[in-house]
Amino acid sequence: MIESIFVVIVSCLCFIALFQYANLYAAKMTLTHAATRAARARSVGLNHFMVEKAARAASIPVSGKSLVSFGLPSTPTGILQQKDIGTIWDVALAVSPGSARAQLERARVPDFMGSENDPTSREILNYELWDDMSVSLEEPISLDGETPGILEVTVHQRQPLLISLVSLLEGSLKSDSESDEEKSLSMHGIYSMESQYPLYMENLNW
Repeated sequence: MIESIFVVIVSCLCFIALFQYANLYAAKMTLTHAATRAARARSVGLNHFMVEKAARAASIPVSGKSLVSFGLPSTPTGILQQKDIGTIWDVALAVSPGSARAQLERARVPDFMGSENDPTSREILNYELWDDMSVSLEEPISLDGETPGILEVTVHQRQPLLISLVSLLEGSLKSDSESDEEKSLSMHGIYSMESQYPLYMENLNW
């Protein structure tokens, strides 16, 4: 009996660790994609605010819950109130995997990219992990307009952990006394490419 309990506990921890690794790997790939989008925006001469918005829009899949209300019900109450389980199952198989909320979020991305300042952009789209996100841009010092330089964009974001290693060593999965840094892991994505805009624009450091 004791051996079975020990095996179940170890199996659950292994499953959670595997699930956590998959989430972190997806976050790494998404942040690298966000850095790519930001680098492409900067390479054609867009300003730093546009670069940051490009990175944020690309990082939406790993940015947590939306902080903007879309006025949609959280659950399909009309279907769930039906007594017939078979009907609910048939409806679930017939509908598209997409949701009305996802469609509204995608529709707001162009308005978000066209916003003129940060408060306006956060009224359109805002996510809980965007406050823990930063975009750093490194460009060549001398941009003479003759030879394209190499710019590098790094996108940093903290990702929440399912299991804290500090608490696990103390004998628990999570502790309320943990700091935010202990409950999350800093991830980053890097991308570099040629900067083309000095060939036809003057760098005003904006």
